[in-house]
Amino acid sequence: MSLLARTSAAVTDERGGVLVMFALFAPVAILFVALAIDVSNTFVHARHLQLQADASALAAAQEFQPCNNAAIVAHAAQYGGASEATSPAGAVKASEPVYNSQIGGTPPSKIYELVNSKTYYKQSSPVDSSAVEKVPCEAMMVDVKLTETNLPWYVKVFKSVFNGVPNIDAHARVELKQASTATGSFPVAVNDLRPKSVEAYFVDESVSPATQLMNCGASEKSPCSVELKSDGTSNGLGVWDNKEQPFAVAVRKPTVGVRVAVSGRATLTGNMATDCALTFVTCSDGSSAGVGLLHIQGYSGNGTATASSPIVRQVKLSGAPGGCLDGYFSNPVSSCKLAASATVDWGTATRPTGADVDALVNGTCYALTFQSISGTNELWSSASTAPSGSCASLEKKETAAGTGYITLTHGAGATQINLRAKDSSATKTFTAVQRSYAASSNSEPVQEAFLGRVGGLTGDEDSFRMCESGNEGEACKPKLIVTLGLKGTLEAARSTNDSGYTMRFAGTGSQNQSVSCEAAKGGTQYYAALAYGCAGQWAINPTLTCPDKTNPADCIGPATGNKQNQVAKGMNLRILGSEKPATCTRPNHWKEFTFINGVPNVSPNDPRVVTVFVTPYGSFGGSGSSSEFPIAEFAVFYVTGWQDSGNGFNNPCQGNGDDTAEPGTIVGHFIKYVVLDASGGGTTTCELNALGECVAVLTR
Repeated sequence: MSLLARTSAAVTDERGGVLVMFALFAPVAILFVALAIDVSNTFVHARHLQLQADASALAAAQEFQPCNNAAIVAHAAQYGGASEATSPAGAVKASEPVYNSQIGGTPPSKIYELVNSKTYYKQSSPVDSSAVEKVPCEAMMVDVKLTETNLPWYVKVFKSVFNGVPNIDAHARVELKQASTATGSFPVAVNDLRPKSVEAYFVDESVSPATQLMNCGASEKSPCSVELKSDGTSNGLGVWDNKEQPFAVAVRKPTVGVRVAVSGRATLTGNMATDCALTFVTCSDGSSAGVGLLHIQGYSGNGTATASSPIVRQVKLSGAPGGCLDGYFSNPVSSCKLAASATVDWGTATRPTGADVDALVNGTCYALTFQSISGTNELWSSASTAPSGSCASLEKKETAAGTGYITLTHGAGATQINLRAKDSSATKTFTAVQRSYAASSNSEPVQEAFLGRVGGLTGDEDSFRMCESGNEGEACKPKLIVTLGLKGTLEAARSTNDSGYTMRFAGTGSQNQSVSCEAAKGGTQYYAALAYGCAGQWAINPTLTCPDKTNPADCIGPATGNKQNQVAKGMNLRILGSEKPATCTRPNHWKEFTFINGVPNVSPNDPRVVTVFVTPYGSFGGSGSSSEFPIAEFAVFYVTGWQDSGNGFNNPCQGNGDDTAEPGTIVGHFIKYVVLDASGGGTTTCELNALGECVAVLTR
């Protein structure tokens, strides 16, 4: 072969080229394989980090019963595989030992955990607007954001290019929700004493029954009514008022009443006739006359008075020294005194000869004393000593009271105030010039009531000049504030010193609080339901309408008949394990509890913790077996005592730490309680300062 041919063959010979190519590209191939393996490993890390986040949130939620911020954050770190966790209150070291470490030997120091943060560790985005940046007991959530930073450089580059961040992130959240469903509920219904809505209606008391005024609103053709809002508590009473939205009322009548509707419904219509006909609504005054609990005197500033024909202008009431707390609405234990003051126009700047003014109440004369004169108007008011000769010449059915302070008796209801003015020539009687009210069964549940005015007094503004010539437009439309104090606010205990609650089972109808249900372990006898709870799942009724055939059941019926004899039998079995126990094996721990953020440190294993049904305000108020009532809420009750009504079912814990209970009753306290292992659920945020059962729900 020629030299040229050999050279050409050598150039075109491919033997050894593969080796060269392999030598050149093998490292690249190995790099890609390694990168693929490591990226795959990163996805495994991401999945495991999510498991860590879920475990962290769920474990931390265990510290909501009771609520302890530091413990929540420490447990979040412990089960999240981090050395510490940071919340809005600062960093907290993980409880020992640390669980759920990241795979591949990633140390806890490379796992960064933020609790209730809107962003991840050292990242300005994304921003989680739904996270509440407060400590868990205020936020009602444990929002866990985990970040792993211990990644190879090329994975960081890969994630930065494709994900925008060079780290692995994971997110989980447990929120506290108000329980909307429950299982194993205690067969007891508690009538909710907390109204959901309250309305005040301005009525014309010149007719009977009083009718709602129709001269309000921009057109002055709509019903006069105003919604009252809950405004905390005072002296143990729930306060409701409209101070945030004062209500302008055109005073066109001489006798205007303020009637009140207290309701278990979420809203009322503002139309008194419609509202007062609804279930779960109590309208006060509840008498057939339907008068107001508060009274407004509308007086005239016009007209010409004479000595023989005087005109009564403004009449006011107030509590007397050491007497009634208020002049217009009082709740005396037996009786109390109130003071009256009246401005009388005699038509002359000189006091008429023999002038006298007296209050006439329920056939009794109360002498008023002259105080001052302004133009033709004289001011007469109650005093501790009656003027000489007062009431003496009046009709025999009235008797001298000795003082000018009017007696208001317990339970009297509406008390009309009349006036009689006289001089040496004539005597004139004025009826219904003012009115007071002493709390009665017709005014339940109102214990206090006041009427205030913007720009005037905060209370006892109950007398205004009517709309008339010379007093028109805005001048005769005072902006009024109605304030009520309602009794019986049902609340969770805030300390072991709070007063308890008694469940009663003696009534023969719906008033005995017993609920009809099948027991969880079978059987329809009431003691079995007390011992084992009601079978099945139950739910809150959103429409408050019964009967309702939805599933789970959201209506309950009363277990009619006297249940006293079954109470101790069922409670002994539930708490002490035997119908007739000899010793107190599960004692009452109430006095040992401490409250953290309103939640007592009750053990979830304590059999004295029971879940009860709460029915709307106004339920279980009558008797009979046909009614069903909607479930408005679930509440948790801690039993501190019960007792038998004979038949040998004695409670051996009585005298051994239990609170004293009457035969056939159960006593204890409502508590805020967080169910950590609940089959129920919830959607609205838990309120630790409100009644109701809460559940921990994994929402992210």
